[in-house]
Amino acid sequence: MSTPPARGRGRDDVTDAQVRALRDKLSGVLRRLPEIERKVVELRMGLVDGTPAKPGEVAERLGMSIAEVKRVEARAFSRIREVGPIKGLEKFLSKPP
Repeated sequence: MSTPPARGRGRDDVTDAQVRALRDKLSGVLRRLPEIERKVVELRMGLVDGTPAKPGEVAERLGMSIAEVKRVEARAFSRIREVGPIKGLEKFLSKPP
């Protein structure tokens, strides 16, 4: 007989401790980004309020064009990749809306 999945868990039944550890790692990486890149990534990935924002929403909120948001986001993810993989992050990454 199998145990039912716990309620309130995230993707792939990760624990709250795993989520906190991942957030800490990601936070360290984001602190290294220029401020505008950090803000765009935080908004796009839902790190501000838990809801991933669309490029148009980020553009409106930050006073940028959608094209600028996409360029800044691409540059930020390029910098993040240079740092190297963050173990466990792949469980949380999905293409933002």
